[in-house]
Parts: sequence; structure tokens; C-alpha cells
Amino acid sequence: MAWLCLGTWLWVATGCAQQAPSAKPPATPSGPGSVDPSVPQASLVFPDDDPNAVPVSSTIRKVTVYSDRALVSREAAVKVTAAPTVYAFKHLPGWVDDGSVRAAISAGRIVDVRVGRSYLAKATERSYRKAESDARALADRLLALDDELAVLEAQSKQVEDIKAFSLAKLSKDVTGGDARPAAQVEPTGSVGVGTYAAVVEYIGKKLREIAKGRRAVQAERAKLAPAVEASKRRLEELRGLTQLEETNVFVTVQGTASSAGQLQLSYMLPGATWEASHELRTGGAEPTSVELTSFAVVTQASGEDWDDAELTFSTQSSSAAVRIPELEALTLGESHARTQSIERHSASFRRAEAAFKGQNRLWNKRVQSAERSSTFEESYQTNFEYLQVVQAKTVQIFQSLQQRGTTTQFKAMSATKVRADGRSVRVPLGRASLKAQKSLVAAPEQSLNAAQTLELLNDSGQSLLPGNVALYQGGAFLGMTNLDFVADGEQFAVFLSVADQLKLSRVLDKRRSALVRKQRTQMQLAFVVTVENLSSKVMSLKLADRIPVSEDRDVVVSGVKIAPEVKPDSKGILRWPLTLQPKEKRKFEIQYQIEYPPTLVLEAKRREAAEASPAAARPGSPALPSPRKAYDIRQDIEQLEKAF
Repeated sequence: MAWLCLGTWLWVATGCAQQAPSAKPPATPSGPGSVDPSVPQASLVFPDDDPNAVPVSSTIRKVTVYSDRALVSREAAVKVTAAPTVYAFKHLPGWVDDGSVRAAISAGRIVDVRVGRSYLAKATERSYRKAESDARALADRLLALDDELAVLEAQSKQVEDIKAFSLAKLSKDVTGGDARPAAQVEPTGSVGVGTYAAVVEYIGKKLREIAKGRRAVQAERAKLAPAVEASKRRLEELRGLTQLEETNVFVTVQGTASSAGQLQLSYMLPGATWEASHELRTGGAEPTSVELTSFAVVTQASGEDWDDAELTFSTQSSSAAVRIPELEALTLGESHARTQSIERHSASFRRAEAAFKGQNRLWNKRVQSAERSSTFEESYQTNFEYLQVVQAKTVQIFQSLQQRGTTTQFKAMSATKVRADGRSVRVPLGRASLKAQKSLVAAPEQSLNAAQTLELLNDSGQSLLPGNVALYQGGAFLGMTNLDFVADGEQFAVFLSVADQLKLSRVLDKRRSALVRKQRTQMQLAFVVTVENLSSKVMSLKLADRIPVSEDRDVVVSGVKIAPEVKPDSKGILRWPLTLQPKEKRKFEIQYQIEYPPTLVLEAKRREAAEASPAAARPGSPALPSPRKAYDIRQDIEQLEKAF
């Protein structure tokens, strides 16, 4: 009995010592001095180079969108005095192109323009240090609760050990509760009923206390966990703000007398692009005119919303007109003059692009409203990738327009709101009614389906840019097609639908065709083309085919025979204007011979394999539409050989 009492006393003393920390942590502080960890408390930091600068409230009035950037124009109402006054445009995105900043004033003059940058938060700021302290305090409280759970678990294990020991001892030494004189002492090593009952009561009491303490700690931990996570997120946001820049532009204005004026600030920044699209609507089955509407599909993640701004869309190169146009020597060797001029201008924009790619996601996440912040990450990544693809495609298209000496600008028909979340917005550019004539075109070598087309004249007064065309007839949507560049006053054709009333075929007549491999390969070809009118109406169409045209001295095309006879043009295109009576069928024959060296096909296959290899494509580059390739007779010969 002595050893049991001594062991119990030691365990109780140890347990009491371990229970010194309270199972319930101190209450969460509340009141005016408390900080909600779910709300970021970062303060903005400004450059202190001009503490006398007067902040202005400006509005974006005009935006010119290029293929890879935007020119933004802001306006602010200011007071112009005889003394120089410094006005500050603050909180602009950190990727503003320094070299593009311009300023103008409606009254007075501009004395000076300076561009400064600052981080939105600093590690030495009071708000940042407080956020760190709050996060550390919450983390320490969470660790204290974990320690308390560990102590309670140790106490529970000790109680279980005593419980197991007492049961083992009872099975050996328990006495049956027989009556003894009060003065008689229980034998040494035996456990009386009273002693065992006290041990059982003690164990039950301790288990209840431990379970109650564990529940209290777990409840407090569950209550504290959201605050800890919010504090971590807040601290991470503040750490991100220490890497996030903003641009501040300081404009010094001076006038001859006190007056009110409009201060204009313009600058370029990356993160915007646009592409053209069109809608073509016809009224009936035999239209004589169509309504063509052109749109600019603008996508931007520049960090600033364009709220009802006047939008202009340009195909010009935003960096082309950076110097006085002056012809220099046309040298055939290396020349660095023009390169150095372009590099000086583009250096500031390269810095802006690098800042845009590194900071744009965090900047846009910071300015998102609370209801949209939950889905920001997923939508931002999708929209940003789409912007990169459209921008790469548009740059390529506009460069091709510049190579043909064509640039143009389009003004939006109305002010439009374009948010900086990367979502595409369709802005109408113009609407015109064009004269139309319906026609049928068939080119069996390319397709065995004849096409109904609309031949149009662009007399809208402006060019039509390459882009997708949505086709509508009588209010019904027919599908999508593409449009190449069409200059003002130029004729063009648009695909309308498939003419299923015409049946086309084009087959190789193997009886009159042969492939002879000698020192030079000779390939004799004969094609039979048939056109059949399946309808009960007279149908007029334009039938087109072709013969190869050689621009290689090693390849000779000869023995051309065409029936019915027609003269090919310089590209080898054959055209027959046809009028077919109902159920009428017409046949056309095309024969020619090609002579070429045997190695020609092998060279064509090697080139095709090299172009298709993964090494030919730059890794990580967005998928671009493949440009239209020039005609290559070697590819035709390779395809024709497969027919034998």
C-alpha cells in the first residue's frame, strides 16, 4: 500500500506541475486597437523628392491601342499661377514607359516633367512591422495551443498507465471486504475496497478533466486557425507590395496670371493589343447589297480600367516615328546608326515590358473587387495567355501591312468601358452598305465542293483589315470565314456557303499518265474534270484549275493540252466561265509533262521534315497562324508522284 500511495502522490504532483499552463489560451484581443488580419493594412509609399507636389485627380480621356502597347492620355483640372506649381499624377502602374511620357497644358506652359517610382510598401514601415508582429504573435499562440495538447496527451497516457497498473494489482491482492476490527491493519501489499474506489474515482476525474481541456484547446485552435491564415496572407500581400512598383509623374506648370487649365499627361505602357473582326449580313437568298460592320476586339491588362474613354486603334508601329525621316546611305555591310537609334528608344520600353511581366498579376489582383477576387487567379491566367497569343498574331499581321506600305487608324464609334482584367471587348469601328453580286466558284483541285461567294466592292472609305468574318443571312448565322486585307476601292470576294447543287470530280487518267525514271524523271499527267448541275435551274459558275509553272531551270513543263482550250495566266491558272442547263454535265481535260532531276523530290522531303521538326519552333512561344507560303513546284511534284 505504501508504494501505491507514494506512486500516486508523485504522479499527482507531476500532473499538477504540468497543468500549470492553462488549458484555455488567453482571449483574442478586441477593441479599437485591434487589427482585423483579413484586411490588408499596407500604406502607400511615395518618393520624397518633392514634398510640395500637389496631387491631382485625373481621368483617362483617350487611348490609342497598338499591336503590343497602348498610348494613354489623362486629363486633370489644375490651377495655373505665376509661380511654378508642381502637380503629381500618382498611383500609375510601375510599367509606364519613361521615354514616352508627354505633358501639355491648356493655359500657361510646362516647365518640367519628372518620372519617379516607388514601392507600394517597405519592410521598415510601421504597417509592415505591425503585420509581421501580429503574424508572429498569432503563430506563437497556435504553437502554445499545440504544446498544451501535447501536455494533455502526456497526462492522459500517465492516467492510462496507473489504470492498467491498478487493475493488474487488484487481480492479485484484492481482499473480499471481510469484516475486520477497526484496529486491524490490512496485510502489506493488499488493496482494500476503499483504496481501490478512491483510485477509480481519481482516474475518472482526471480523464474527464483531460478530455474537457482537450476540447477547449481544440475549439480555441479551430477558432484561431482562420485568423492565422488571414494574417499569413496579409503578410504575403505586404511582402508582394514591397516588390510592386508604382509610377508617379511630377509636372511643373507656370503661367503669366492665375487661371484654370486642363493638364494633359500621356504615356505608353505594355499589356494591350487588338485585332479586327467583321460581321457580314445579307437580307435574302439573292442579295444585291450587304451590310458590313467592322469591329476592334481589344484585350488589355495594363493595370488601368478605361472607363468610357475615346478609343483609337492603329496598325502603325508605335516606335517607328521616333526620329526625323532622313535617308541614309544604302550600305550592304553592317551599319549601326539606325540600330543604335532604335535601341535607345526601345530600352525604356524593354524595362517597362519586364516590369509588366513581373508585376502585372499582383497589381491586378490588388485592384480587383472583393466579389471577383475569389476567381481572379484562374481567370487572370487564361486571359493573360490569350492576350499573349493575340498580341503575337497581331504584331505579325501589322508588320505585313507595313511591308506593303500600308498603315491606318480607326476610331471607335462610341466610348466604351474596357477593364484591365484581360477580357476581350468588341468595339464597333464602322458600318457600311456594299454592293454585292452572288456568284458560284469551283476549284476541284482544291475542293470538290463548289462555293457560293459574294463579290463586293469596298467603297466604305476605309480599309478592311485581316480578320474573322461572321456570316448572317436573313438573321440566321451561317458560320465564320476569313478576310484578307482589302484597300479602299478594292474588289474582294467573301465565302457565303457551299453550293450542293453542283457535283465536281477531278481524277487522274492513268491510261494516259506515266512516270518514267531515267537520268531525268519524266512524269506525264492527264486529269479529267467533270462538272454536273444536279438542280432543275440554270446555273452559272466560274470553274478554275491550274497547270504547274516552273521557276527552276532544272524543272521543265511541256506538252500542255487543254480541252476545251483556254489560255492560262502568268500563274498557270485556268478559268472557264460556264452556264449549265438543268442536269447538264460537262467534261474538261488537262494534260502536261514535267521533267526534273531525281534528287528534287528528296530535297523537298528533307526541307519539309526540317520545317516540321520541333527544333524549328522556339520553345515557349505562343502558337501563331502559319503565314501563306509561296508556290513551290517541288511540293506539287512530290504530291503528284504519290499518285503512281
